[in-house]
Amino acid sequence: MSTPETTLASPLGTVTRSHHIAISVADVEATTKWYGEVLGCEVTGTWEPDFVPAKVRFLTVNGFTFEVVELEGSRPSSRQGGDPPTMASVHGPIHMAFTVDSCDESYNELKRRGVEFVWNPTDYPELKVRCAHFFDLDGNMLELVEELD
Repeated sequence: MSTPETTLASPLGTVTRSHHIAISVADVEATTKWYGEVLGCEVTGTWEPDFVPAKVRFLTVNGFTFEVVELEGSRPSSRQGGDPPTMASVHGPIHMAFTVDSCDESYNELKRRGVEFVWNPTDYPELKVRCAHFFDLDGNMLELVEELD
């Protein structure tokens, strides 16, 4: 595929951070409560569009926003459950990863808040990271990533 000449190195320009990630959920209120109590998110916006039967909440923590959408008639993903390799066995998004200061401290705090992990903190020296994986209420995999020196 040939692309026309451009002055931009990337069509995304200079990306300094991601804006948000949108996820479909079964119950926007239950998800809002879970993300608030477990991850410390605050509701920064609500939207109930008149052109589609949906409830939308914007939940923000440390400058990152989740857009959670409850759409009437939606159904669970066939991707729910499993470990990271199982999730990667189906094309499409696998997990959302968040850089944390200490994987172990975040892991311990989330365990205290009732989160069950599918992969406990593990070092990956070849990648220079320590990671742990868990699911939200709707089976979306989340990952803690501590960058190692």
